[in-house]
Amino acid sequence: MSKTEKTPWWSPIAHFAAHCFVGSIIFIIIGLPAVALSFLVHYLETIGVNALTIAVLTTLEVALSVTDALLFLIYLALGIYRALKELANE
Repeated sequence: MSKTEKTPWWSPIAHFAAHCFVGSIIFIIIGLPAVALSFLVHYLETIGVNALTIAVLTTLEVALSVTDALLFLIYLALGIYRALKELANE
């Protein structure tokens, strides 16, 4: 089947904006546990929990934050690539 209807010029921009919005929501959903873990670590420090436990939880917090940020950047880069590819096909 051939495509008979031409898509509007702003279609790639709208697709990219939707991808950015969805990616941001996913980033926030995954990032919230890292923030909660940070609050937990600070609370546990105030009540005198073992330093090893604090170090492990802090490492997990940083790992979660860095992984979330890297995956978000990869997601945005792929979205930009797809938008440019879609824009070039018009």
